[in-house]
Amino acid sequence: MKLRNSVAAVIVACGLAVTGIAGTGAAQAATPASASVGQGVKAADQLSLQQLLDAAADEVHMTFPNATLMVADGSSPSGKTQDMSQVTDWRLVYNTGDGASRIKSIELHATLEGEIDQPIYHTSSWGGVMPITDQAALTPDEAYDILQDAGHGDAYQYVSLVKPLVARPHLQYHFSNIRGGCDGYAVNVDDLAVNPICG
Repeated sequence: MKLRNSVAAVIVACGLAVTGIAGTGAAQAATPASASVGQGVKAADQLSLQQLLDAAADEVHMTFPNATLMVADGSSPSGKTQDMSQVTDWRLVYNTGDGASRIKSIELHATLEGEIDQPIYHTSSWGGVMPITDQAALTPDEAYDILQDAGHGDAYQYVSLVKPLVARPHLQYHFSNIRGGCDGYAVNVDDLAVNPICG
C-alpha cells in the first residue's frame, strides 16, 4: 500500500468546512493527485472496495480512533461503464467523533490500486446520512449484477456506498451518472431491494 502522506499530517485551512446533505457530495477542497490513476487496471490487480475501506480506516483510526465512515463515493475515470472494476477512484469521508478537535471530518481520495492521497480536513461534520458501521455484505460488482437482474443494466460513472438518513435506513449502493444525484438506482445491501435513488 502506498500512502502518500500520513493521516497525522494536519492540513486545516479556515473556510474548508463543508457538510454533506442528504446524499449530496461535499465540495472538494483539492484535486486528488491520483485522479487519473486506475484507467486500464485489471480487476485481478485491484483491491476490493472492502480491502480499501479497511486500509483507509486503519490509517484514519491511528489519529482519530472513534472516526466512522459516512460515505464511500466511487467513480470511473474513463466515464460511464457497465464494468464495476473500472470504478477505481474513491472518495471516503469519515466523521472524526472527536469533540475536542476542530477537525470534524476527513476526506480521503484513494484508488483500488491501494494509493491513498493526502487527507483533506474539514471543520464541520458530514451530515445527512447515517454512519456506515458494518462491512458491506455485497461488492459493487454483486450489487450491479442485482441491478441488471432488475432490468437496470445501464452504464454508470458513479457508485456510492451510503446509508441514507431516512425512517428505515438501509446500507445501499447508489448507481448514478451525476455525483450525488437522483438519476439512478439504489441496491440495498441487506435485502437486495432495488429502487430509484430518490424514489
